Amino acid sequence: MIGPIFNAHNWSAMPFHFWSLSFFVLGCIVGSFLNVCIHRLPLGQSIISPPSHCPACRYSIPWYLNIPLVTWVWLRGRCRNCGAPIAGRYFLVELLTGLMFLASWLAFGRQSAALALVYCLFLAGLIAASFIDFEHFIIPDELTIAAW
Repeated sequence: MIGPIFNAHNWSAMPFHFWSLSFFVLGCIVGSFLNVCIHRLPLGQSIISPPSHCPACRYSIPWYLNIPLVTWVWLRGRCRNCGAPIAGRYFLVELLTGLMFLASWLAFGRQSAALALVYCLFLAGLIAASFIDFEHFIIPDELTIAAW
């Protein structure tokens, strides 16, 4: 039995496409975190500390400049502090993750919100593993062990 948080009646209290937008936004936020993982895991760095920063000048990015998709477009893919280019991969991962979360909701949301969330988690792992593999030709143990 699924807990009350995933009860279909509770989820149907809001319009279906409210949840579509919510899953897209959640996916973009998760995509922002995946970018941290994609950059730091292959280098053996912590994904928790230090906070998000410019790879060129180490400028600590404040929360209001860390809004997925929007900030990258607003700053035209450049650091606000030093003007160094920020790779388009950051935007791509956030957008791709948002779209994949949305697709998961559209495919499985009417059936089960819990199932849609499980697929989102699985897709997030695949996205992180794929982008790390594209760049470094490895898939870190942190991702493969977490899949078990």
